[in-house]
Amino acid sequence: MFFSSLQANLKARAAEAAANVAKVEEAGKAVMDRRTTLYNRAVTHYHKAKLDRIDLARELEALKPPRSRSWSRISEPLAPRCGESEEAGRSAARKLKLAEQELTRLRQLEQNHLIELNSLRTAEKEKVDDLSRRLTEVEKQRLALQEEVTAKSTELTATAKRWTEGFGALDRGLAAAFPETQEAALTAVGIARESRRQATGEGSSEYFSMEDHLASMAARVDPITKLGWELRKAAEELVPMLWPEEAVPQDISGLISAMERAPDRFLDWKESATRAGADMALSFVLSWYNEVDLGQLEFRRAGVETKLPADLKAARLARASTIADFVDKTVFVADPNPPPSDEDYMDDEEAENVPEDDPAAGSTDAPLA
Repeated sequence: MFFSSLQANLKARAAEAAANVAKVEEAGKAVMDRRTTLYNRAVTHYHKAKLDRIDLARELEALKPPRSRSWSRISEPLAPRCGESEEAGRSAARKLKLAEQELTRLRQLEQNHLIELNSLRTAEKEKVDDLSRRLTEVEKQRLALQEEVTAKSTELTATAKRWTEGFGALDRGLAAAFPETQEAALTAVGIARESRRQATGEGSSEYFSMEDHLASMAARVDPITKLGWELRKAAEELVPMLWPEEAVPQDISGLISAMERAPDRFLDWKESATRAGADMALSFVLSWYNEVDLGQLEFRRAGVETKLPADLKAARLARASTIADFVDKTVFVADPNPPPSDEDYMDDEEAENVPEDDPAAGSTDAPLA
């Protein structure tokens, strides 16, 4: 915008300078015409005076007496005419002198006008050249700025495309992680598009723009924040139940790590509950029959379930439920004989797979000398 206005201003000044040059040339032409007219007039006067002088000279020559005749005899009748001829000659000489002076003045005036005209032409030409040079510089700057703007526009377009793709991926990720926020997000996108349509006349599109993704993510913030607080609250309540002996993590990463281990911990608690229930049942039995050999309870008799009547099974389940009420469910009962872990199992297998040395094979070491 700045260079356009500057270029227009310089063009206007160049046009004004060109108009001034045209005026100067027109004035110079008028001066030349005037000079030519005056010069022609002066030449005419000069030639006329010259002809008058020649005529006067002829008249004077005609009035001179012949050599053979006596001057005294004709001097008296010719005296008046000679006086008149001399006066006419002097008058013609004065006119000729005045014409020559006027011609000299006109020539000097012409020279002054030519000098002034050349000076004006030089000054205006310098102005035009300076304006042309400045216009050329401005045009170069405009082209350079246009190239820079084009390059920057291309860069910004590529950046906007990357941002749009990034925002789109983030928006789709939020939609997949929190589908409850999809309705609010679509409503916000519709409102944003309607606002842009009223403001700029932008039409609807099946593809989301950056503004659409921003409106969608902004609409998801409140529901996601609410869900996040609810999830954090649930995690803070669940962690003490699964790990009563451990402190509750205060950071979200610690809570997430605990939630990742929660399924395995639930299985551990189920096993703990079975051990606690079995221990309570055995304690009930031993409280009445202390002579029971616990070693005999390692296995159950085959077919016992099929031989028990249904009413006895129902009574057993009812009694087991009653015994379960005595179990302290807040205490984790660990396995006193835990099975080997996967790492220990793999170490044992690797140790078993190591080949033993063949005693029949000779030593690979060189014999002593």
